[in-house]
Amino acid sequence: MPVGFLQVMVTTQAAVPLQDVKISIVEGETLKSLDDKQAFTNENGQTDLIELPTVDRRLSLDENNTEILPYANYNLVIEKVGFMRGEIIGVQIFENQTSLQLVGLLPRPIDYGNDFEQDYSSGKVQKLFDVQTDLQTGENNYVLQKVIIPDKVTVHLGKPNENAKNVTVPFLTYLKSVASSEIYPTWPEESLRANILCQISFVLNRIYTEWYRSRGYNFDITNSTSYDQKYIHSRSTFASTDKIVEEIFNNYVTKKFNKEPFFTEYCDGKQVTCKGLKQWGTVDRANEGMNALQILQYYYGDNIQINQSDNIASINTSYPGSPLKRGSSGQDVEIIQAQLNRISDNYPAIKKLTVDGVFGSNMESSVKTFQKIFNLTADGIVGKSTWYKISYIYVAVKKLAELTSEGEALESGGYPGYVVKRGDRGLNVNIIQFYINQVAIYVSTINPVVIDGIFGAGLEKQVKNFQNYFNLTADGKVGPLTWNKMQRIWESIKNGVNMPPQTPPNSATYPGTLFRLGSTGPNVTRIQQWLNGVAQIYDTIPSLNVDGKYGPKTQSSVISFQKQFGLSADGIVGANTWNKLYNVWQDLIAQNLI
Repeated sequence: MPVGFLQVMVTTQAAVPLQDVKISIVEGETLKSLDDKQAFTNENGQTDLIELPTVDRRLSLDENNTEILPYANYNLVIEKVGFMRGEIIGVQIFENQTSLQLVGLLPRPIDYGNDFEQDYSSGKVQKLFDVQTDLQTGENNYVLQKVIIPDKVTVHLGKPNENAKNVTVPFLTYLKSVASSEIYPTWPEESLRANILCQISFVLNRIYTEWYRSRGYNFDITNSTSYDQKYIHSRSTFASTDKIVEEIFNNYVTKKFNKEPFFTEYCDGKQVTCKGLKQWGTVDRANEGMNALQILQYYYGDNIQINQSDNIASINTSYPGSPLKRGSSGQDVEIIQAQLNRISDNYPAIKKLTVDGVFGSNMESSVKTFQKIFNLTADGIVGKSTWYKISYIYVAVKKLAELTSEGEALESGGYPGYVVKRGDRGLNVNIIQFYINQVAIYVSTINPVVIDGIFGAGLEKQVKNFQNYFNLTADGKVGPLTWNKMQRIWESIKNGVNMPPQTPPNSATYPGTLFRLGSTGPNVTRIQQWLNGVAQIYDTIPSLNVDGKYGPKTQSSVISFQKQFGLSADGIVGANTWNKLYNVWQDLIAQNLI
């Protein structure tokens, strides 16, 4: 008969391990202790692994199985002299998997009789190590400006408007419960990793966008699958998924060169369908040999990548604590100025502002206009209600909590403090690849590279080409001089400033070749880059992954551009489309719109 395993850990509410706690394992509705299924905790508060009969693991790998539970259910009775008796209903045991159950026992009050029980059944489980505390106060984390990995997360145990309990739990505890509740631990490891990365990114997006806080709620996320993801308070978890959570809890999904956690919409793909990741489909993709990143790119697109943050902190609200008004200055003012500028793209009555961190008369006027549009008191002061309304509208217009997110532009933050060279991987390599591709649009001796976060021979060659072109030591390594030069050149490009005089002037000259499906090379990269610039202003034109390959998405974007500007919509870039595209792009730069 197939078997699985269970390990129980029992502590006090202060996380002190309890020894000689009796664990009785029972089946069915009657919680009567059975002598032949008992275990006791050791000095660490843990039982040995308990072997329990279960069902064939193949049931958990069959997406067409909707009738037979792919696991065995057991109930636990926890007893120790001096402590209240606890009961846990519905511990899931999968074949060849280890389920882990944490229990926090309360001391037995002197005036309670022996019949007093601690109820652990469905949704009423006693909190473990997560006694609700006020979130730490201190330096503002600017939630909308940088990604944090929270030490705790507050979960509403119901739909947003339901009168339900809030619980504040460690972030790892939350993730382990979601992983154990959403997917089966018997799935292939790369499938598990892809799903857990989605779950992490989903909750981090909710936190980053202050999705609920900006709407006046006092929690970060719900446990309702109609709105968020499934969290069961204090449920048992699985060793296999716990291990992955502990390894990647500070990793999350982003679009390339966006800083916010991507809104990873997902569904089971069987009973519920959606535009994002299909959970059951990840099993097939993993069995086909895809790794977690490839699975994510399969569902969300090639411009998906995995980022990592070591910024682990408490979640503070973004509101600075006191109103901003005429005469105020600093980073909080800059945040509002930048957000109002983006909102004004959709609400042109709000005038554009100089992002200088100074709250002057122009900003006061723009704030008043915003307040009038959204039925707030039009006093020109950014108090708490106006701050969060601006935050709410900003998230909405940029679609930061949707699959079609416009994205928050990634900021490199300057030279990382070490030489980036061949063999390195990660975000700083991504940034270098991005810089190279931007300069390649203008410099014919520099070719675009694949943006994959891996510093290989191809990138090394293009770094040398960059260094040669700009009279730097051509060693193929990105030290402070090369990094800062790349950053300055990119800033010039972004701000519409001309490239240095040695830049060949013919980068905009039509090369005399038709570009269509199947075309590749630096000229395709130029076309994609110009289209992306124009797409920032014209919503009808979809943005692209800049990879130098003229695929169906590039063709579709070209057709949209041609329709927008009255050209023959054939999806082919000839002289007329090339010149019109370049001229529109240049005009938008000249107007400081992109």
